[in-house]
Amino acid sequence: MLPITASEAGSGLVPPAVATHLLGNAGSVLVLIMLFMAIVSTGSAESIAVSSLVAYDIYREYINPNATGNQILWVSRIFIVVFGLVMGAFSIALFEIGLNLGWVYLFMGIVIGSAVAPLWFLLNWSGASGKGAVYAAWGGLVLALIVWIVAALAQSGELTVAALGTNEVMLSGNLVAIFSSAIIHWAYSKFIDPTEYDFSELDKNITLVEQDLSG
Repeated sequence: MLPITASEAGSGLVPPAVATHLLGNAGSVLVLIMLFMAIVSTGSAESIAVSSLVAYDIYREYINPNATGNQILWVSRIFIVVFGLVMGAFSIALFEIGLNLGWVYLFMGIVIGSAVAPLWFLLNWSGASGKGAVYAAWGGLVLALIVWIVAALAQSGELTVAALGTNEVMLSGNLVAIFSSAIIHWAYSKFIDPTEYDFSELDKNITLVEQDLSG
């Protein structure tokens, strides 16, 4: 029920609190159902995405280029289970450390934000360098972490979960992650590794696992 504390808000309890305040117990039930559907659908999508990346881009590409459909399906199923167990353990670890949902959500931008611009360039710019994308993603991550830590020290004078989780500190890390990676990738593609990729070649490199006889 309202009002809620800052800690509760950071744990993502604003929607259920508002729903309960407006609709009573019915609001709590509705939010619970929506949350269950959101978690199940998101977890399913993430599991399939990770297992597909491992099965097709690692197993089939580097380990068994002649893998059959059944072999790829087996590897995919194995990694769905592995990914689920790892993420479950990871979430428990985050909870025990004391990192709430808001902290983790903002920190995600620092960790993965540096991959946004390189991916966009690779999909939309024929001059984007593949090596440059890798360097930009990792370089942006390193710069973002450095700025994030320095900003926390400059603002609070200490390195604690609370100091690292303020909006200003998180924002600085997120912005550096996004913009530094974009600059690094653009500069590398322009001046170090000029590339001219023909997007018409993309379909030629996508092959079926087995001959499709369905149609």
